[in-house]
Amino acid sequence: MRTMDDDGMSTLKELAQKAKAEDVEMSVQTCLNMSHFKATMRELRKVDDNIILRMNNTNTAAAEDCLAFFNVLRTAYARREHDILYCLSVLDQRIAQQTPRKNIMSLESQRDWVENERSVEDIVRSRSLQVFRSRCRFFEFPPEFEDYIHRK
Repeated sequence: MRTMDDDGMSTLKELAQKAKAEDVEMSVQTCLNMSHFKATMRELRKVDDNIILRMNNTNTAAAEDCLAFFNVLRTAYARREHDILYCLSVLDQRIAQQTPRKNIMSLESQRDWVENERSVEDIVRSRSLQVFRSRCRFFEFPPEFEDYIHRK
């Protein structure tokens, strides 16, 4: 049975588990199947879904609560970025290994789709961080995260 806050939202601990998404596997097969890849990315972005409601349920006056929520976001961002880069690498290897170049167009189209996910990721991250900043106004981002926040 799941433990929920009074309003039915996931607890911060459950949200942290979702951010890690240990039950969601990114594999070569996932990278080569665009339907599966898109479904996996949707699953990995669940942490960002309903962020406004989740932030409303966070004590944003407490620095430690803002830090805990930020760490959830950071974990989710790192996981998604890792998986996107992994799939780009898989597709680049497949394109380079394609000896009769019969399926090269399909692989290049798949690679373009995965590359576009980086842009989607930037939009999702920007939106989530905007909400986070509006709620945790006095939270200072760790210096090592500043470059990632401002990446375009």
